[in-house]
This record gives sequence, C-alpha cells and structure tokens, in this order.
Amino acid sequence: MTEIRRCRNEDIELVMDFIDCHWQSGHSLAVSRKLMDWQHEESEGDYNYLIAIRGKLVLGILGYITSCRFDPALAGKNVIWLALWKVLDNVGETGLGLRMLNTLVTLEPHSTIAVNGINATHPPMYRALRYETGELKQFYVVNSQCERRLLNDSVGCSFPVPREGLSQFVEMQEKDLTALDPDFIVKDIANPKSPVYFSNRFLKHPFYQYRVFRVDGSTHDTALLATRVAEHDGSRVLRIVDFAGDPKAIAAFGSAIKMLMIEEHAEYADFWQLGLPDEYFEEAGFALHDPESDVILPNYFEPFLQRNGRMLYALKSKTVLPAVICRADGDQDRPNRLPS
Repeated sequence: MTEIRRCRNEDIELVMDFIDCHWQSGHSLAVSRKLMDWQHEESEGDYNYLIAIRGKLVLGILGYITSCRFDPALAGKNVIWLALWKVLDNVGETGLGLRMLNTLVTLEPHSTIAVNGINATHPPMYRALRYETGELKQFYVVNSQCERRLLNDSVGCSFPVPREGLSQFVEMQEKDLTALDPDFIVKDIANPKSPVYFSNRFLKHPFYQYRVFRVDGSTHDTALLATRVAEHDGSRVLRIVDFAGDPKAIAAFGSAIKMLMIEEHAEYADFWQLGLPDEYFEEAGFALHDPESDVILPNYFEPFLQRNGRMLYALKSKTVLPAVICRADGDQDRPNRLPS
C-alpha cells in the first residue's frame, strides 16, 4: 500500500535520486545536499517534502517551502509555497498527486498556500481546486551609462530610465536586520515578511550573493528590498527579487536604483511582482514589459536564454488580505547551476 508522509532524514537521498531520474538529470537539488538542506531541511531533521512511497519505491514527491522557515514569528500567517511536484506515470493509483496535496494542506498549518512559476498548462487545474491564478508583472529600467548587450531591441525604441527621487538605499547586514523592530514591515497582507525573514532568506544563502537594502525617504514609511546580480558573458542585470513595506517607497527610489545599477555595472534592473501599484513604478521611471513585444529582457540565465519569460502563479488564502508576490517567493530564485 502506498504511504504518503513527510520526508525523513533517511529518505532524502531517495528524494534526490528521484529528482535526478524522473525530473531532470543533474538538477541542482539532485546533486547538492548543501542546497537541499538549506532550502528544505527542518530543525528536527525532517524535510519539507512529502513522499508517496510503496515499500522502498518512491512514486511521487511534493516539495514546499514555508515562510515561517525563515522567521518562526511568521507562523500565525504561515505561507506554504509549493515547489517541485512530480508523480510517476502508471503508478496504478488515480489521483495520487492530489492526495499528496490534500495531505500537505492537512499536515502543515498555514493561512495561505501558493505556487510561483507554474507551467503554462496548469492554471485550469489550480482554478478547479479554487486557487486564484494569474501572472506576475515585469517592470524594468535601464542604465544609460552602460552598453546594452543583453537587452535586445530589434525595432528600436526609447528605453525607460530612472527618474529623480528622494529615497536612499541603506545596505543592511544581518546585525542591522535583527536589530530592527519586528513590526518594521507592514503586516496587512496575506504573506507578510519580516527583517529576520530577509536576513535568513537572503543574507544566509549558501550560493547566491544577495544584498538587502532599507529604503529611506521623508514622505513614507520605510521598506526593505533584496537584490541579486545575474550575469552572462560579462554582462550584468540587477534583479530586485523581493520587497516588503510601504509601496509608496518605490515611487521615490529612482535615483537610488540608478546609483545601484551604476555600482553593479548592470545594463538594466528588473522587478517581477504582483500586488504593488503600477503608478509607483511609473513615478520612479520604470516601464511595464510586454513579454510579447520585440524588446527582449532575458528571464533565464542558468542556462542563458535570449528570450522573454512569463511567471504564472496560483494562490489560495484563508484571509481576505491581498498578497504581494515577488520573484524570490517559492523556489523561483534558486540556483540551477552550482559552482564546481
């Protein structure tokens, strides 16, 4: 009989083998125990994976990441972000994948469950399960002082450049974040994040080099944002991967983004998100990118693909509060290629 249960420490090698054999050979989570442990290991030694197992044969896996993993104080509004989900074909059990999802919903206390970066064919399935579905927006702004080799424009157009703003970026280290008031971040969203969350999620990442900034301005509450540089063939892009706080802070940080792009030698900066008002980006000089346009802003760098991307999501919440989804939610901002 097939058993569905949480992955134990002694099971994790089976999960990694399953990913390698049935998802993608050489996948980063199949070859790096360090990455697997950082992203999915719980303090008691279990892992944030459900496995469907018959004897010693793994028939399916369902990975997930919880927001309270990075700050236990968020447990009251814990968000489950679904990750790698795969069930073998012809297992002889109809609906095994759905049984795994239902088990997870029962097993893991949460107020919201979501997935970021779903396959284009999956929204109907999630809608049938009463999830909200949609697409993140990609805003971008270019560095006029840098040669553009990654950003491809086959027809010629005027690219958006940052507008002057009064906000400043103050880079934060772990000690700075943990010293902030826990209520520093606005809490009235379905998936709140805290300074401790930013410290653990970004500054302690084992492979990626993130930077976290406090956005300071005179006319609004402050906010936090996390950035990372993606690089290909010597060209660099600044990615704003997460944000928490007063959305008005975005409207005044054009000058700060300009200086950060110059410092990072980035061709442009992009910000994938859902739930933050468009007008604040426009005030800062950002433009909304149309993935169907001739302007190519590469989304994939590992491996690099010179084409636009889309980022679809599904979400179901027990609260009526709105959600703010960014690129780094779930497992979207995860290494696909690791250092040798």
